[in-house]
Amino acid sequence: MRDAYLVDYARSAFTRAHPRKPEVDAWADTRSDALLAAVIDALLERRDLDGAAVEELSVGCALPVKEQWSFGGRYPLWLAGRLGERGRACASRQIDQQCGSGLAALRSTAREIQAGAIEVGIAGGVENMTRVPMGPALFQEGVLTRPAALRQAPWLELDVALNMGLTAERLAEAAGIDREAMDAFALASHQRAAAAEAAGRFDGERLALANAGGDPVARDANIRADTSAERLAGLDPVFLAGGRVTAGNSSPLTSGAAAALLMSGEGLARHGATPLARVVGVADCGVEPERMGAGAAAAIHRVLARTGLAVADIDAWEINEAFAAVPLHAMGELALDPERVNVWGGALALGHPLGATGVRLAGTLARILQAEGKRYGCAAACIGGGQGIAVILERA
Repeated sequence: MRDAYLVDYARSAFTRAHPRKPEVDAWADTRSDALLAAVIDALLERRDLDGAAVEELSVGCALPVKEQWSFGGRYPLWLAGRLGERGRACASRQIDQQCGSGLAALRSTAREIQAGAIEVGIAGGVENMTRVPMGPALFQEGVLTRPAALRQAPWLELDVALNMGLTAERLAEAAGIDREAMDAFALASHQRAAAAEAAGRFDGERLALANAGGDPVARDANIRADTSAERLAGLDPVFLAGGRVTAGNSSPLTSGAAAALLMSGEGLARHGATPLARVVGVADCGVEPERMGAGAAAAIHRVLARTGLAVADIDAWEINEAFAAVPLHAMGELALDPERVNVWGGALALGHPLGATGVRLAGTLARILQAEGKRYGCAAACIGGGQGIAVILERA
């Protein structure tokens, strides 16, 4: 099996999404496929790579309905100018593995390279949560449906499984994670993201792109450098009366896109490229749907076993902060050092544009390994419906 390398990664700024107040989202008038195409173009331009070299595009999207249906990934491919006419020869696919969609796209491209099928591929992910909002509205419109047979299934609490906030409540209760711990983790996420922003850590990954109105969008909109423990403590529970999950310890609705360029060793030599990291292994798994947040830890266990590595071998962790309970559960389950987890902040502060998040996790992880001179890193995410996915990278 050949090695697959993550050569470069870029993303748009992540904006605050709001279906009822689109004016707060700088990407509100920008289609998802156009935003991802702009990221792909910028990524290829800065690598000075001919688009004809790209043999496949995998696109992750958690809600591939309405305008986020991309004709199997063809729309963003055709819209990416640097792929141009020759881009028609590039294979594409769209992958829905909910919040793991971006990492699933990266897994797909990496495995094609490892199998010897291609030398160069792009894994992308995108979500515009203002233009295509999450579940409730789509269920009301009939765009999304529930199988009648599952509503009466004795082994499944479907109403809980479909509500990510309730699954976070279940996870926190089962793991003994209290409200104070979740709020403290959320505060640390904003503080770390603000410090990373001030230090220019995101400059190498975040692009300044123009929105549909021609205005540059260059800053992440969700980081709250001025938040405090008192402000977080004053927020009411959102999903359950007397519960622990609030808007402050949950990731905000977010719009954004990300893309990663992957190559084989032969591709590196052919194009004179220096990679950020080698893909060591990827694993996913299923977990109890009503506690879907446990999927991140479960996938980490599996990828460690598959690669023969131990927790002590991992120098940096990127665990998606869909809810504070998710990384806190993984940290307790695996006895992780908090100082190695999400050191530049996470989705609680940066935002969680569902399909794009996995690419951001892996790309940011590779950049952290480079910046800190560390060897191994692991990125993981829980997945709606009761799954988890994790990847291990080695600094190149």
